[in-house]
Amino acid sequence: MRRLMTALLGLLLISPPASAEQFVIDKQHTDVRFSWDHLGLSRQSGKFSDVTGTLDFDPDKPEETRVNVTISLSSLMTGVPALDTALLKTKDYFDATANPTIKFQSATVRTTGEKTAELTGDLTINGITKPVTLAVVWNFLGPHPLGTVNPTFADKIAAGFSARTQILRSDWGITRYIPLVSDEIRISIETEMHRAP
Repeated sequence: MRRLMTALLGLLLISPPASAEQFVIDKQHTDVRFSWDHLGLSRQSGKFSDVTGTLDFDPDKPEETRVNVTISLSSLMTGVPALDTALLKTKDYFDATANPTIKFQSATVRTTGEKTAELTGDLTINGITKPVTLAVVWNFLGPHPLGTVNPTFADKIAAGFSARTQILRSDWGITRYIPLVSDEIRISIETEMHRAP
């Protein structure tokens, strides 16, 4: 018995710590918005609503966070259908036929506060991959707030995040109408997630 206990203790000492929990994006409560300067007259915007992906997150070890996201270009909307289909989804902007998705894969995380961090990763648009850094705010982690009033959410653990970044579209080969339409693109992300089963 003593040998068995010693062996079990040894296993506990060398076993790796529990891994981060995985969360899955709630598509109904997630969108990615982008905006640009239009001729110096106004700031126009659009969004992507079909966003899928996973987050591996341990609140005690945020620097080990891992994010993988895929955005479907078919979900691009600006409120002007002709702009979406006749221009933005063509080879001059997002070449949706050749590259129907945008992808992001995280690389590093640097915490900047109790619930803030800089998340750096690879953003792939039109087959071109470049690094970007997002300023992220961790909004929530815990039992879903609707769990006490809606049985659908009774056993769900939810997480919520906001993120912001700014890129130059020319880095991904999207140069039409620069500088009349700004090279600089501001991106904002709002996402809710559920813990994976």
